[in-house]
Amino acid sequence: MYRYDLVCNQISPKKTLNYVKLMEKFKEYRKTMLNLLYKKAINRQEPDAIMGVMPLQAGIQHYVWGDKSFIPNLLGVKNPEGRPFAELWMGAHPDLPSEIEVKDRSVALNEVITTSAEEVLGPMVTRKFQGKLPYLFKVLSAAAPLSLQVHPSKARAREGFTRENAAGIPRSAGHRNYRDINHKPELIVALTDFYGLRGFRPLVQIAQVLTDIPEFRSLQLDFKPTSAGLKSFYGHLMNLSQDRVDAVLEPMIKRLTEADRKKAFIRDDRQFWILRADREYSKQGHRDRGIFSIYLLNLVHLKPGEGMYLPAGVLHTYLEGAGMEIMACSNNVIRGGLTSKHVDVPELLNNVSFAGSEPEILHPTRLPDSREWVFKTPVTEFELRCIEVTEAQPHQNGSDHSAEILILVDVNRDAHVVVTSGELSLNLQQGSSFFVPFGVPYTIRADHTAMFYKATVPQSSSSLFRIS
Repeated sequence: MYRYDLVCNQISPKKTLNYVKLMEKFKEYRKTMLNLLYKKAINRQEPDAIMGVMPLQAGIQHYVWGDKSFIPNLLGVKNPEGRPFAELWMGAHPDLPSEIEVKDRSVALNEVITTSAEEVLGPMVTRKFQGKLPYLFKVLSAAAPLSLQVHPSKARAREGFTRENAAGIPRSAGHRNYRDINHKPELIVALTDFYGLRGFRPLVQIAQVLTDIPEFRSLQLDFKPTSAGLKSFYGHLMNLSQDRVDAVLEPMIKRLTEADRKKAFIRDDRQFWILRADREYSKQGHRDRGIFSIYLLNLVHLKPGEGMYLPAGVLHTYLEGAGMEIMACSNNVIRGGLTSKHVDVPELLNNVSFAGSEPEILHPTRLPDSREWVFKTPVTEFELRCIEVTEAQPHQNGSDHSAEILILVDVNRDAHVVVTSGELSLNLQQGSSFFVPFGVPYTIRADHTAMFYKATVPQSSSSLFRIS
């Protein structure tokens, strides 16, 4: 039962009417569709107006590393200008909030949540995450390497955000590292063959690299195969002068280019990515220091359906491919190279974990008696699920603890796919996404096999706040 139901059920009809009028008067100044929906939700005159399944309009980020065809093909749109379509954002982050369609009008999702968080998110998620949708859901498609980056812990994010505010750095400034106070653990699940770098390699492997690669030997930097030794070595490496970086990388790139001409490197060889990164990011006669890290980090190749989890402090970059990405609702990124954007090596080093280990590839767990799989991670903000809908097996759901976002990622273009909730029905096609508020039951039917990904909050997150 919602907060306003409780109020209205415990007082007289006359007082109930006065209460509703007071709420209407308080919200009158907004004069938006959002206000109308809010009043209808309270009065329950049209529960599907705000409490039904709603089409979601995702935002697009045209970062330079983005692929030009995957997301347009997913959405069924043309890209005659050849713009990069890097990310499709589904969520309520203020940098690029999605819009939900209600009564043929679009309303920003973050505004809907701000106005009626408990009704949209559910009371338990609202309490735990201070009335915010705790996750950001994306389709990511990379044609070139992303920046070498790390995301901060909650404590470092709060400290860094406060420090940059005190320094008077605008939140939108290009040289800002901390744009909010949240951490940013994230999960990527491949939709195509997907390549990335994740975390430092085991220390014995790094020691072998420093012996085998002649350009590293020329540096004559001391390396002790411990976490402290790696921190010291990597700090020295990343703080080399630009002249020294160029002097080391120039012969490396020349040597690899000649080797590639004789026999082309394949994508499962990290030397392929060294040459790719050099072509993309070494500009104006200078080499990018981020190239060093390609030898030192784990090269990961995800097959479609496989995932990779990245907690705070793990140095990483995505190299190529498309995937579903979900993360805590944050946009804090600290970069160390492979980018034309702001690089802050000292701050990167302050946030990186220097533990060397093999990367873990995640595979989903199938839920009993269903065509639904879940990717398990230790975080409380998000959970990613994959759902297969067939003509013989529709999908029925309705979260009793959280709002959900779903996107249809793969289906025959001629298929008929529909999601229903009560008397409301939405026809879906590949690339369609929709938002499901807390407690709304829905059913998805399809006459061809249809694959969805779903973002939600794990049940365990809200169970700590269960109301008896």
